Amino acid sequence: MLPGVSSPLGILASLLVLGALVLFTLFQLKRRQRAAWEAFAKANGLICAEKRLEVQGRYQGRPLLLATGKRGVSGKKRHTVTVLRLDLEGALPADLLLEHERPEDKLPGAATPREELLGDAELDAAFQVENLAPEARPVLLDPDVRKRLLGLRGHRRVSIKGGWLQVEQRGVPASAGALEALIRAPHELARTVTALAPALPPSHALDTALHADAPQDEELPGSEHA
Repeated sequence: MLPGVSSPLGILASLLVLGALVLFTLFQLKRRQRAAWEAFAKANGLICAEKRLEVQGRYQGRPLLLATGKRGVSGKKRHTVTVLRLDLEGALPADLLLEHERPEDKLPGAATPREELLGDAELDAAFQVENLAPEARPVLLDPDVRKRLLGLRGHRRVSIKGGWLQVEQRGVPASAGALEALIRAPHELARTVTALAPALPPSHALDTALHADAPQDEELPGSEHA
């Protein structure tokens, strides 16, 4: 044991130093995250909020919102997620719900209503579907769309709802490259869907879609301050 550490004052001093190091590390991480989000926004002509990690605008011509939020009930299960929303520009009916959630992220006792099926065993095992209109089925079963949907299963949650594609991942990217990587696969899915689907009525505006139908046990995206 180090000299002086065994005394009460030594132990207290060690704890204070450790606490200061933890706080400094967290502060540096927050700074890196803020710098990365601002750099990403600037490079892509997007708007970054001043007091929270939230970026929105048109990314490669498509309305996008990227924000952070809190998930989980309390204690150790409480965690931060990054939420990406991409407008499907009316390519799928607004009342269609397609959702995937990893079993470990489901709330205890949460209902899992079914039974509408796409008719593809792998997709039906991974996603829950509601309000499946006839015109949506061939789009979702298209080989390219199917492949890209299944490729998103590693995320905490994936959903198509209200005409938007939403993808959540745990944690907060701390580099512009990590933000680009988060967006790449969902953006390709959105691009593929809109290229296939017939024109339908446009979806809601950005700020409306951000807060619509948020579960009451979860904070809204954008609630995590920078």
